[in-house]
Amino acid sequence: MTKFVLALLPFAVLLPTVAQAQSAPIEPDPSIEFVLATRGISKGIAQTDDGQLLVRGEVAFGDFFVGAYGKNVTSSTAEGEAGATIGVRKGIGGFDLAASATWKRAIDPAPGSDVNALELATSASRKFGDLTPKVSLVWSPDDVGSTRRTLFAEAGASYRFAKAFAFSAAIGRRERSGGLDYTAYNAGIAWTPAKPVTVDLRYYDTNRNTGDPYKGRFVLTGRAKF
Repeated sequence: MTKFVLALLPFAVLLPTVAQAQSAPIEPDPSIEFVLATRGISKGIAQTDDGQLLVRGEVAFGDFFVGAYGKNVTSSTAEGEAGATIGVRKGIGGFDLAASATWKRAIDPAPGSDVNALELATSASRKFGDLTPKVSLVWSPDDVGSTRRTLFAEAGASYRFAKAFAFSAAIGRRERSGGLDYTAYNAGIAWTPAKPVTVDLRYYDTNRNTGDPYKGRFVLTGRAKF
């Protein structure tokens, strides 16, 4: 119950504030993002055997947004994952706050597998010059596949040491019912040669050596958002 309350708390704080501030009509602001990685990573562990393509579309209405995504995964229960998201982003007191709810669905699921899941995510960050610390929580009452209730908490920071380069690192803890608990950490450098494009080279590892998804690895990722 405590984890559920923590996941919902940012919605209770943000939604009334944003609704009051956005009483006037707001023009929609659409965007689309393409992410290509040498290995799919989710919550600190691998979710593909090789490369992953993720496509995400979004329409923002001021501080509110709706979106959808699709990506390939390597799993005994599915070949891919799609989701629909609704959320809010707001700057309050120097902090950048965000909260979202996502309905996930497995693509081409195996017979009898759990194909749907609700996921609540929250995050808070604040800039101090070129340094930006960030904390986030992701909670699900019943994740896809064999995993049931999950919570992933992560803390990290990024530091922009040049106009086009930033270093970032994070450490997170995931607790799962029906799956292994683990601690994940990562560190890497992002390069933004032009505004729509970011290239990221990052090392991921965990405190587990039980199976390939938990092993340390370098991942190269390219992102383009329009």
